[in-house]
Amino acid sequence: MTEVKPKRTILKDVKIFKDLEDEIIKTNKCCACGACVSYCSSQGFDVIKMEGYTPQFISDENVDNCKECGLCYYICPQTEPLMKQINDVYRIKDEIGYIQNIIAAKTTDEKIKEIGQDGGLVTTLLTYLFDKNKIDAAIVSEYDEKLQPTPKIIYNKEDLLKSSGTRYSISSNILPLKDLYSIAEEIVEKHHQIYDINQIRMAFVGTPCQCRAIRKMQLLNISPTHVIKYVFGLFCMENFDYEKLFELVKKETNEEPSNISKMNIKKNFFITNKDNKVYEIELKKFDDAVRNHCHECDEFTSRFADISFGGSGAVQQNSMVVIRTDKGQKLVRDAIIAGYINKFTPKKSSIDDWKASKIDLFRRMTNNKIKKSK
Repeated sequence: MTEVKPKRTILKDVKIFKDLEDEIIKTNKCCACGACVSYCSSQGFDVIKMEGYTPQFISDENVDNCKECGLCYYICPQTEPLMKQINDVYRIKDEIGYIQNIIAAKTTDEKIKEIGQDGGLVTTLLTYLFDKNKIDAAIVSEYDEKLQPTPKIIYNKEDLLKSSGTRYSISSNILPLKDLYSIAEEIVEKHHQIYDINQIRMAFVGTPCQCRAIRKMQLLNISPTHVIKYVFGLFCMENFDYEKLFELVKKETNEEPSNISKMNIKKNFFITNKDNKVYEIELKKFDDAVRNHCHECDEFTSRFADISFGGSGAVQQNSMVVIRTDKGQKLVRDAIIAGYINKFTPKKSSIDDWKASKIDLFRRMTNNKIKKSK
């Protein structure tokens, strides 16, 4: 007798991965953050995977193994559920989010100065957290010799320099969390003070959409994001498809990715090769390489982070630092007192006027991004 499988019952008020596929992934709105896959895999469901930069069912057979819990849909940064709740928690009332304080600052570490972006603040604050035993690991983005980004969990400050600098193509920074429990034994063995993987303390570095996904997961107390103690957000106007980006870089500069030492966006695209030759290219020439999900994004300053970082509005060799939480404020203050970073002091205006001008700049840049997407 042939076994007859019962028809799947899908509750109309619960959206599942199939809905995420139809509404977000197939419409090119997916930002490839990795939240859906990291949750599903870390729980041992093993229904979906990240293929390239696309979440999908592992196989046709896996479709029926979906738990239909709907959590992948809820935690996606591109869906509406939970947005009101996290806006309330993080006091988001406008396009730039809650701001507790704004400073400009730069690292005091000479090595970080050489390879870091702008003021090298992200790398420096992570170094401080490792040095003071406030974190055991950090999720960052490294890159290979061709500048292809790779998300990675690192366990010491020595590996930080490999991740310093800005990548302008996507790195699925939430994805490494999918393996946290499967490598638990290895991590516990490395850290003698950790007896249970749930004790590990991590910092997370990501783009606005990735920070938004982390906060959605934390709102629902979804493991393994409970181990993330600090969220560092990056200013992000847009992100680029890796292949398309470097096709255009090659066309404009005749440089291979392996011969590029640094990339930076300051109104135009600045590309520095390993002989320190700098190319300045109009930013609009790279429009065709912008990932589609960026056209749907209304964030520039990472409003769900503890601290947001970027070069926009900063004097040379400094980073703008937007402090959003008490935890972020304490970290920056302690790092200044300990001599890890130097705070910039404006000379030609009062501090209040200087801060107001920066907030105005961030608001204009965010609104320009929103207008561009529309």
